Amino acid sequence: MISNNQFKAKFENFHNKSTNTQIVTRFIHASDIHLGSHQYRNEFRSDDFIRAFQEILELAIKHYVNFIILGGDVFTSLEMLPGNLTKIVDILRDFKEFTNGSILIIAIEGNHDIRKFSRGIRFERRGQSWLKLLNSLGLIILLDADLEAPQEEIFEPYNFDINKGGKIQIKNIVIYGTRYLGEQPISFLSNIRKAIIKKSELFNILLQHFGIEGQMDNVPGIKLEYIQPLRHRIDYLALGHFHKQFILEDWIYNPGSSEAVCSMDNSYKRGVFLVEISRRFDRFVKKVEIIQLVNRKYLWETIYINFEMRNKHEIEKFIIDKLKSSVRYLNYDFHPSTPQMPILYLILKGIEPSKLCRINEKDLRIKICEILPIVDVRIYQKFVKSLKTLDNYILT
Repeated sequence: MISNNQFKAKFENFHNKSTNTQIVTRFIHASDIHLGSHQYRNEFRSDDFIRAFQEILELAIKHYVNFIILGGDVFTSLEMLPGNLTKIVDILRDFKEFTNGSILIIAIEGNHDIRKFSRGIRFERRGQSWLKLLNSLGLIILLDADLEAPQEEIFEPYNFDINKGGKIQIKNIVIYGTRYLGEQPISFLSNIRKAIIKKSELFNILLQHFGIEGQMDNVPGIKLEYIQPLRHRIDYLALGHFHKQFILEDWIYNPGSSEAVCSMDNSYKRGVFLVEISRRFDRFVKKVEIIQLVNRKYLWETIYINFEMRNKHEIEKFIIDKLKSSVRYLNYDFHPSTPQMPILYLILKGIEPSKLCRINEKDLRIKICEILPIVDVRIYQKFVKSLKTLDNYILT
């Protein structure tokens, strides 16, 4: 039986050996992949998240990295369609087979990884997650620490026989990691700091899932001052949780989500970090490259309706005709599976339609997707009730 490995077609002559002897190691830092997301209940959007994950693995092969670190929220919840889980397992098995296990995937659990539903209760006490399943299959390395253990036992070395541990050493790099510790894990930071040993010949990475206050508007996070004590023991604080990319003080790194999970994410800089660590004059030097992934395109369109319509069909025709004109540059030959076919965010403003003309968003969405090269539509009705406020409203 001939193996149909998904990576062979793109990388025929892969050998994971660096030609630069000065480089200690090279790795990819990604986070918030949200596998299993079934955004807008659209199967093509569901595949977008899996495709982004596969692109990360392909980047790892292309750049001959030694490992990949994933800062949590690898999955969007415990709710998962069987077909999607099968795709993910197959991709990981092909990746491991093709690279002969030479590129390790090291992850921690984020808050979404332990949620029963995308917006629901957490199963932290029951210890369930898809990451634990992948870890048990030997497809990833899942790190976690026992923060209640004695200081020297908090981060036990990862044991491949029992698939368990809080740290792993790859060459001169030591990666420490814990599961999601809540929005304000300040009480745990002291134990984490004390348990991490800093040696001049080792480069320390700490993998965590929390945000930093001030990096996203109106979203809680930890004050930067509370993290500063870690700096003397950590060379690279690898974060996940915030979908917006940021780098702070050349030692705190958050790559952002790999695909837009909501409309707000489209305005954020997101992607992955390709990190190269070299050793020069008895010290480590970091080189961090930001890589933008190939994501689904999106469009924002606003249509003003400032006169009364006679019926629902008339208002739908008016909206679709307006859209045909504004998106006439789009390629109608694209298949919905390709990220070049965009998601449309449609804002409707103007006079509120009468009861006879009331817009059924589901019907309108289906018609737009049938007529235009749009993979999905989100409709926002921002109508006003009277002409008195219309002029002011249009200007907002």
